[in-house]
Amino acid sequence: GGSACPRRQRTEAARPALTINRKTMSMTISLYDAVIPSQLQIIASVRKLVDKAKAHCESEGMAPEEIIGARLIEDMQPFSYQVKCCREHSLGAIEAVREGVFTPSLAAPPSDWAGLYEKLDEAKAGMEAVSEEEMEGFVGQHMEFRFKDTVMPFTAENFLLSFAQPNFYFHATTAYDLLRERGFKIGKLDFIGMPRMKSA
Repeated sequence: GGSACPRRQRTEAARPALTINRKTMSMTISLYDAVIPSQLQIIASVRKLVDKAKAHCESEGMAPEEIIGARLIEDMQPFSYQVKCCREHSLGAIEAVREGVFTPSLAAPPSDWAGLYEKLDEAKAGMEAVSEEEMEGFVGQHMEFRFKDTVMPFTAENFLLSFAQPNFYFHATTAYDLLRERGFKIGKLDFIGMPRMKSA
């Protein structure tokens, strides 16, 4: 039927109230800090994954294309494409914001180790050259994603944070997963790389 009555006498009301004074803490984070440092961290990690893939092929006598062209599943893009897209959705996204339009590249991904390193080194150098002032100048700026008949309007910051950045991590993770699926002895720290720890 109705609401149940407690079998034991409740004593909470008789207890003195516990008052906790919490200091309100807040922090602001710039668009630069939300994008650039962490992407540089992962770009460095992906470069080391390419190092491991290259060394594995050399030590096992495997043809480079066995890894460079490897796919997690038939209808997914290969390792080379995942690495290419790490550049496309980091530095490529910044370049697109500068132009006001992002259109996915249809160029073929690199077919050798040198090409993969070139993509990652371009991304690193280009991202390191981005200034905090330039990033803050992007805020509120209109830009669009365009591909065939699809047009998606964004502010620059929402493009970087809600489109480009998730794509960047997706492709970096897929590159890691491709190697792990093939038995590479790598773990989470190989993906995370060097975190930005507090100095002593």
